[in-house]
Amino acid sequence: MSTPQNHASGLDLETRLNPEQIAAVTYGEGPQLVLAGAGSGKTRVITYRIAWLIQERGVDPFHIAAVTFTNKAASEMRDRVEELLGLYPLPTFVGTFHRFSLGLLRRYGERVGLRHDFAILDTNDQLNLVKEALQAEALSEKAFTPRAVLSAISGAKNKLLTPDDYTDQAQSFFEKRVAAVYRRYQGLLKSNSGVDFDDMIALAVRLLRDEDVGRRVRDRIEYLLVDEYQDTNHAQLALIRALVGETGNLTAVGDEDQGIYRWRGAEIENILAFERTFSDSVARKLERNYRSTQTILDAAGAVVANNERRRGKRLWTDAGEGELLELYRADDEGDEARWIVNTLQGLKGRYGLSDMAVLVRTNAQTRSLEEELLRQAVPYVLVGGTRFYDRLEIKDLVAYLRVMRNPRDELSLMRIINQPPRGIGKSTLELARQEAVDRGMPFWDLLVQRDLGGIPSRGARALEGFVEVIERLREAAEELPLPAVLDRLLDETGYAKMYEDKGDAESEARLENIREFLSAAQDFTETGQSGDPGAETDDLLTAFLDHVSLVADIDTWQAESGISLMTLHSAKGLEFPVVVVAGLEDGLLPHFNAQGTRDDVEEERRLLYVGMTRAEERLILTSCRRRRIAGRYQDQIPSPFLEEIPAHLMTVSESPSLFHRGPAADNQRLGGVYSFFGSDSSAGASRSSGSASSAARSAPSKSSAPSSASASGGGAGVKRGSRVEHPILGEGVVIAIEGSGAQQKITVIFDRAGKKKLLAKYANLEQL
Repeated sequence: MSTPQNHASGLDLETRLNPEQIAAVTYGEGPQLVLAGAGSGKTRVITYRIAWLIQERGVDPFHIAAVTFTNKAASEMRDRVEELLGLYPLPTFVGTFHRFSLGLLRRYGERVGLRHDFAILDTNDQLNLVKEALQAEALSEKAFTPRAVLSAISGAKNKLLTPDDYTDQAQSFFEKRVAAVYRRYQGLLKSNSGVDFDDMIALAVRLLRDEDVGRRVRDRIEYLLVDEYQDTNHAQLALIRALVGETGNLTAVGDEDQGIYRWRGAEIENILAFERTFSDSVARKLERNYRSTQTILDAAGAVVANNERRRGKRLWTDAGEGELLELYRADDEGDEARWIVNTLQGLKGRYGLSDMAVLVRTNAQTRSLEEELLRQAVPYVLVGGTRFYDRLEIKDLVAYLRVMRNPRDELSLMRIINQPPRGIGKSTLELARQEAVDRGMPFWDLLVQRDLGGIPSRGARALEGFVEVIERLREAAEELPLPAVLDRLLDETGYAKMYEDKGDAESEARLENIREFLSAAQDFTETGQSGDPGAETDDLLTAFLDHVSLVADIDTWQAESGISLMTLHSAKGLEFPVVVVAGLEDGLLPHFNAQGTRDDVEEERRLLYVGMTRAEERLILTSCRRRRIAGRYQDQIPSPFLEEIPAHLMTVSESPSLFHRGPAADNQRLGGVYSFFGSDSSAGASRSSGSASSAARSAPSKSSAPSSASASGGGAGVKRGSRVEHPILGEGVVIAIEGSGAQQKITVIFDRAGKKKLLAKYANLEQL
């Protein structure tokens, strides 16, 4: 690490921060919770507190750590602190939970059974291992979809449940089968010398509970700052507590109204129960907003105020009232897309295209918008598409690097052993792998022995040639800088030549990505890493692989000269002068995956709140009377959340075609001022199984489960084990039926959508 240079000249808090921010920044010892409303300057509080601790309190920057959830946020914080202090490079660790945990594992991982060269598995790797575990347990991928099983395993790890723990508490048929797969999956992880993202946190917690490691790390970290605290899960909270105890110097910054990641394990109770978790703590609110107009804040606040599980705050601004919200009621998604694009086109004189964003609940909703933008030749940027590091050619190159670092990483090894094609066919691989199993050794160890007598000579020669290539590359990795290693890799394997020889447009695009990957390696080599908690490594190849594994799609997003299209989840942390939230219909927002509980509905409401508060000046909302689902039009019911926006804050317009659909189209009132669109309620409800409108009216039944579903709409004769089809979710298997009458619920494991619990009367299940 180079010696930092300090050119600080005073922080001038009084002119740069408001009184509430100053109180948070200059807080003394012990735990504090900063409830930072949307746009209230939470990043400013964190960065100024780090700077204040260093400059005014004389804290060694090496003894401060700040953790957040994205590399983008971490990079922004680091840059701001360095600019405030003139301290380059900043010795403080500023990074994600996973990067912090990875640093510990790289240094101390052998104490929890990890090899020093362990690999970080991505989602595709994990799914492949789950499939292998399912096959070993003789379980059908149709009945137990790999994604659903992986989600269950992830949930267990987020709660720090080992396979033994999960087995002990498994109750349902599904959970008992997952328990067996979980155990197999962990064994496969170990044999591949790999960890997944959930393991990184869980193993870091185990390390910190080791007396020696825990003491060393706690001696290093005197002050801990946590960003987006509302998004922490059980394991992350355990990590925080292992670092600071109940009374340590913790500053947690978050907003319960922006907690939108319950589906990946986040527990909003962490922020609601902060004072019970950390003794002698204080909580303060930041309610002054620096982003949006008062009208936008009042509308968003009125929506989220309907949630019960919140602390409560009222955002205010001195930016003025601003323009009213605009709601457009479209006929269908095509009409919606045309109106949105035409409206944004009309604002071009006042705003640039990069000032505008269209937010949707699901990725599928962008199709009609993209088609209309293309038709009108309007530039746009699709955020959250295929991640650069998820592209086929990049994953191949990363797999080569992973094998060079750890040739026993069998997942990576099998990916590139015949890529480019080198005459190693499927039958040759099957014979070789079985030979390794019979001898009780890792596949790579068999290959390097060059004792392949049971394999035809042509295949054996091809395998020996592959081993020679990898061994030469491993030697190069010990001697050459990273960019040169990649050049050698491309030359030795002929990987780039494979695409050069094809010469088509797709191959040229892949070559461009390969060149960009080389640039990424060069950039990483020049900038390096700093600030990890005592866990820096001189092994640049390992550090680069770690970096690749931890980069998320939103980390690389940059505002470009086009309208941004993204999901509401992807929009978290961003802001735009003009925001459109499209598809405000029951079944989309709240989404039909919400299973009707209060917590489900409140999270969907928070998601809308997040979308609304991305807008600085103009907020536009749209919904459709009907929408094409799986090739067929279905009538839609407006989102019940629209009723929660005060009518005086919004203007309403609608498609002219709605006036020609008869009086039934306007037979309900929305907010007492404007009407619902057309309401064949049974058609709309069939898509909304367990959405807000049904959840708000009834509590889940705890009646004993009958043997079959007999409620109207549930599907006559449906029983446990029945193979059924849902009009949206597709085919699946019924695994549980509970309750009776109007409250009867059917739990189905769908082939594509995983495990869902549906209200029988709305499920529209057809028995196959």
